[in-house]
Amino acid sequence: MIDFAGSGVVHMTGGATALIAAIILGPRQGRFHDYDGVPLDTPVTFMPHSVSLQILGTFILWFGWYGFNPGSALKIANSSSATVASLCAVTTTLAAASGCVTA
Repeated sequence: MIDFAGSGVVHMTGGATALIAAIILGPRQGRFHDYDGVPLDTPVTFMPHSVSLQILGTFILWFGWYGFNPGSALKIANSSSATVASLCAVTTTLAAASGCVTA
């Protein structure tokens, strides 16, 4: 198995950093306590954010994956490296499509 571009290290570092940041920052202000620190009887539900911006961000990220994932093959010098890059592109498309269907 080939770990293209060190994705294991990248995701491990990102996950650990996100966990530490979530522990340090804690929940949103006003979610479980009011702004004076008094606990609320029931948690406050926040309004959802812009769905159109969520979709735009998803497409920007998906477009970037097409540059990053097949680009991790570094160069297309022969048919073998072209096959690897094309399989990376197909896998990227299938992963995004199955994420869309199951979300």
